[in-house]
Amino acid sequence: MENETLLSVKDLRLQFHLRGRSLNALRGITFDLYKGETLAIVGESGSGKSVLTKCFIGMTDKNGSITDGSISYDGMDLTKIRSEREWRKIRGKRISMVMQDPMTALNPLKTIGFQIQEAVELNQDLHGAKAREEALRMLELVGISDPERRYKQFPHEFSGGMRQRVVIAIAVACHPEILICDEPTTALDVTIQAQILELIRQLQQKLGMTIIYITHDLGVVANVADRVAVMYAGQIIEIGTAGEIFHEAQHPYAWALLQALPQLGVKGKPLPSIDGTPPNLFQEVKGDAFAPRNRHAMRIDFEQEPPFFDVSPTHRVKSWNMDPRARKIERPKQIENIAEKVNRKPDPSEVVKPDDSRREALIQVKNMQVAFGRGKKKFVAVHDVNFDIYKGETFSIVGESGSGKTTIGRAILRINPVTEGEVWYKGQKISGKISKEQDEQVIRGCQMVFQDPMASLNERAKVDYIVSEGLQNFHLYKDKEDLERKVQDALVEVGLLPEFASRFPHEFSGGQRQRIGIARALIMEPDFIVADEPISALDVSIRAQILNLMNDIQKKRGVTYLFIAHDLSVVRFISDRIAVIYKGRILELAGAEELFLHPLHPYTQALMSAVPIPDPELEREKELLVYDPNMHDYRTDQPIWTEICPGHFVYGNERELDGYRRQLYI
Repeated sequence: MENETLLSVKDLRLQFHLRGRSLNALRGITFDLYKGETLAIVGESGSGKSVLTKCFIGMTDKNGSITDGSISYDGMDLTKIRSEREWRKIRGKRISMVMQDPMTALNPLKTIGFQIQEAVELNQDLHGAKAREEALRMLELVGISDPERRYKQFPHEFSGGMRQRVVIAIAVACHPEILICDEPTTALDVTIQAQILELIRQLQQKLGMTIIYITHDLGVVANVADRVAVMYAGQIIEIGTAGEIFHEAQHPYAWALLQALPQLGVKGKPLPSIDGTPPNLFQEVKGDAFAPRNRHAMRIDFEQEPPFFDVSPTHRVKSWNMDPRARKIERPKQIENIAEKVNRKPDPSEVVKPDDSRREALIQVKNMQVAFGRGKKKFVAVHDVNFDIYKGETFSIVGESGSGKTTIGRAILRINPVTEGEVWYKGQKISGKISKEQDEQVIRGCQMVFQDPMASLNERAKVDYIVSEGLQNFHLYKDKEDLERKVQDALVEVGLLPEFASRFPHEFSGGQRQRIGIARALIMEPDFIVADEPISALDVSIRAQILNLMNDIQKKRGVTYLFIAHDLSVVRFISDRIAVIYKGRILELAGAEELFLHPLHPYTQALMSAVPIPDPELEREKELLVYDPNMHDYRTDQPIWTEICPGHFVYGNERELDGYRRQLYI
């Protein structure tokens, strides 16, 4: 039986008109969406993923116009709809969308219940008490406990994962036939991400929806997709089943995306990244848009746009490599047997137990506690944390949102005050009251790279001022020419052009803005940098570039990193040692390969089980572990922080520690 086509896109072209120029955002998109399937659309930022799906619900920006093609849905051509009144019959009721940022998508001044009930009343024939009942049912359906209490709360009272559940509830409350999920898990922890993906899968089965995922995370794609469409420069350049894309991809761009997966990285070696940048879509693209970045490009790639070639009835590729006359190019060996490489266990003989007695501690954290508020409102964010960070290493802290990772980083840099315990830097105590000279030493020697490069950069200041602000505050330059030279050197070091100094942050991509943030930190010549989720919101190809940049800087300057993340695949690639934190307490600490070889604490095991595997077959077969903090009985036997073998620390009571020791030595 053939698949039933629900929505059909034919030769869709869309332009945006900006400052008297036309940008060709979509350049001849053609594909069919089948009833009941999950289609994932992947590609770098700016490839046209979100723009394409916004055409299905009439949400393209006012300066955008469809110049050619059609979108056939239920006997209608959606490109012919002109009035907002007509779009309201489609948007929400028939085709609904889960936006990328749940905080932006929700009204901060309205309660959660009001916003869900509003969606119910607009799209279902329910009002008043019945609409309220349906809103409560939706909260329950998306896995939010105590819906009666939560109904009355505001978005800021919810965690990131719970806000995403609310956004899904609003979308699903419309009972749509097609649900578009635009990067629904980008900024979420791996455990929350796994829960959200499982929730959407269950809702799809219960409500019979067809789903379109927009994402750059290929691990997510393996988990959810039936088919995958790879987009580049406003075109679909390869489309096939998830298995075909992961195991038999044919387009060099699809190969490049797979190669850039951090899970495939080998510590000490650069992670493959995609050279160059996407084409300027203000100009006419001649030939294959990917040709300038394709090391296997032929002359025809620069002269003539390739047609689609059929690899199988379900697999099509837009590349001259598929032409029978083209020379045969082998798939990169790095993406062969992806699952085996991702799931590799370290060889025990290669796991080196560090001799910490011979290493010099740059940062020492002793019995740190960080609390906010006083009296009954006191909240302890970090409990009794102990660790050393040694010169020249990358020490990572991983855990869920709200676990205290960023709080620890900020406390070390004196942004958050330490309530109890001590922090030492270069053998001197820097927590509590210190001299002005010591404070200046900390500011100059310890810098931070923030998670959101746009929010952390002054949008009204030019790059030269942003990068040089620290130098100007401490007068660390001879004259204006020396200041300009230092700024330009810092920009060049992070892979940016010197002329970028005169631009504003909004003129840069996300990856470029993050490089500006790194340049701002490096210009102070620090020996310690706290990198707070520096790549969480970046494309997989840009992630590879930033990780390689950080490793190169460490080798060149001997910088020490505290790397804060929730993605264990990234952490494994970049880290020397890893600390796993849960609700403000570090539960396990070990060398990176040692931790992956012997994850002892149940929470560490749960985190590792939630890491997506970029293989559709294995991802859907794997067991997802759920950590239950109530499994520990600490009423009579109090837990302690113990080194159970050289360099491997675990938090637990004596009975648990004995069990961990048996795991290590059996």
